[in-house]
Amino acid sequence: MLKGKRGIVFGIANDHSIAWGIAKKLSEKGAKFGITYQNETLLKRVKPLADKVNSDILIECDVNNEDHLKNTFHQIKNNFGTIDFIIHAVAYS
Repeated sequence: MLKGKRGIVFGIANDHSIAWGIAKKLSEKGAKFGITYQNETLLKRVKPLADKVNSDILIECDVNNEDHLKNTFHQIKNNFGTIDFIIHAVAYS
């Protein structure tokens, strides 16, 4: 059902994140997707996870930054054209 579907996953912080569990399942089911990370500190944790699921793109996107959001969707459009899903699992504690 997800084979060939394209999208973006927001909210992976580490291998305990709900978004990480979703990304693993998306990968297992054949979806193509990009993954975002909030900042350079999180990149160190997120990049190895993105590599594990063969994420097509990895984009810095702090959702509090409008320029980051515009850039993210610009990159998604350039890489995928259109997308079928957005996973929003961003949380702050």
